[in-house]
Amino acid sequence: MDILVANSVGVDRDGYHMVHVPSRWSLGVKNFTNCGYYPWQLAYTSSLLKRDTSHNIKFLDGVLRGWDVETYLQHAGKPEWLIMESSTRTIREDLRFAKILKENFGTRLIFTGQHPMAHPEEVLKTADHVCIGEYEFAVLDLVQGKNPQQIAGIYPNDRGELIDINRLPFPEDDDVSRIDYHEPNCRYKQIQMYGSRGCPRRCNFCAAATLYYDELNWRPRNVDDVVKEIQILHEKYPEMEGVFFDEEVHNIKKSFNISLAKAIRQAGLQELKYEAMCEYASLDEEAMEEMREAGYYKIRFGIETGSDRVAEKMTLGKKHDLKKLKSMVEYGKSIGMLFYGTISIGGLGSDKDEDQKTVDLVYDLAAKGWLDEIQVSINTPQPGTDFYNSCTEESLIPQSNDWEGFDGNGHVVVNYPHYPAEEIQASFRNALKAFDLGKGKAQAKTFAENTNTWIIPSGSRILILRCVRSWMIRLIMENLHPKNKADVLGQDISLNDLKDLSGLGEFYSYGSGFFATESFSSELIKELKEQHYDLVLIPVANNHLEGFQNVLEVAHLIEPANISYVYPEGVIQPVEGSSIGI
Repeated sequence: MDILVANSVGVDRDGYHMVHVPSRWSLGVKNFTNCGYYPWQLAYTSSLLKRDTSHNIKFLDGVLRGWDVETYLQHAGKPEWLIMESSTRTIREDLRFAKILKENFGTRLIFTGQHPMAHPEEVLKTADHVCIGEYEFAVLDLVQGKNPQQIAGIYPNDRGELIDINRLPFPEDDDVSRIDYHEPNCRYKQIQMYGSRGCPRRCNFCAAATLYYDELNWRPRNVDDVVKEIQILHEKYPEMEGVFFDEEVHNIKKSFNISLAKAIRQAGLQELKYEAMCEYASLDEEAMEEMREAGYYKIRFGIETGSDRVAEKMTLGKKHDLKKLKSMVEYGKSIGMLFYGTISIGGLGSDKDEDQKTVDLVYDLAAKGWLDEIQVSINTPQPGTDFYNSCTEESLIPQSNDWEGFDGNGHVVVNYPHYPAEEIQASFRNALKAFDLGKGKAQAKTFAENTNTWIIPSGSRILILRCVRSWMIRLIMENLHPKNKADVLGQDISLNDLKDLSGLGEFYSYGSGFFATESFSSELIKELKEQHYDLVLIPVANNHLEGFQNVLEVAHLIEPANISYVYPEGVIQPVEGSSIGI
């Protein structure tokens, strides 16, 4: 029997690329091709089916490949079963894809993921089954022919008990290569892995807490298995530079983190680079020291808000402790740890003044050099979450079946009477600007000490591509020779962040979306060619240049005499074939 295990369609009919974030919601972005989050639970399902059945299992990832429905169908074959994980943002295209398979080949459809779990009746108009909760073993039971009415986790049955994650095989790495997945903020070529599953908190905006688990939980994997998986992957992929533990929360149990850190060192794997999603409230100095010695270089955590009132409404609980946050990042920086914080704007209980507290906190942390990277989202009530249910009860969400707006990426779907959408969007932009200003202040000395702008001849015509956060653009401009002014090419929204820059020549806007050749009109490319630039500078956010190939292609279209990368520490490195500085 042919069984297709499939991640969502990658590009919708409007040309938006899908990005599944690990907290189980998704967003759509124009021309975004530099991000691939590993669909770990679906991948575990694929490897489980391969281990425990004799069926022909094929795993495909339309998101990773950037496939629209028509392209996806060319690769899908004629499966007897389709197992697909979907989300609110992707449900329209996913159902369209599945319906075509069902109509053409009689494929039986199993849907799971955030949106099917939240709205199973809607999805069952097309699908044969919807899995709720942790679904790996429920899917296995279904394809092995067990009666759906007797399988826990098959709607309308109750979800099953939380599974023993140590019963699972290592996740899929045959039909896809895990090294191909790239999280854009990983500074090294890191493979996404999982040391644990679950979370002891129930934040009201979190889909995982309500839909996948629906109870307070956290389960670590066997330390020996985690280390063995690292060893196997490192042997398979010599180019692998490290691991990103991209789970709900890596550090709930101190003993687990210390044991894993020691096991990593004992196995001689401490030269790899590790980062992990953690909870700052559960960190302490001893655990952080052990992690740092084992090769952990960056910790990510959810800050969410600088407002105590909003934190209470978001049910952050013990996760919110700003005094603890500041003490942990200050100590962590003293031992060489980097920190990445996630921020949400417009959550339940917020208003302009309360979100300003978050903006102020972001600036303070960044300016002190305590916050190295940031993710800012508009807090979106994803269907199935407590936040969504509260908003529905209070009639704060306009009645609409337009699920595409539920992406946390610039859209506001909550209609607060006291906090209109335009003010929420302004707070969102202010948080990003606060980070850029603070980061630029903190990084200015290091950047100036490391940068080699002296290799750029005086009087050069320079174009800087705004393909990273604005703080880097500012520092590049500040360190150019006084006789070297520079033009900037970026999105419409970038101009407001940079228009006050000293030494800025022209600002060329390509509209919206990410850097990619399809974003640029032939007229704009022609105009840029006619400037006869001596040098195009490409600022990059990582050491391995993953995610910047599209930017390089744009730079080549402009036909400058030379192209160079600028790394976060300020170092300029000519692209192969460039003669600048030689």
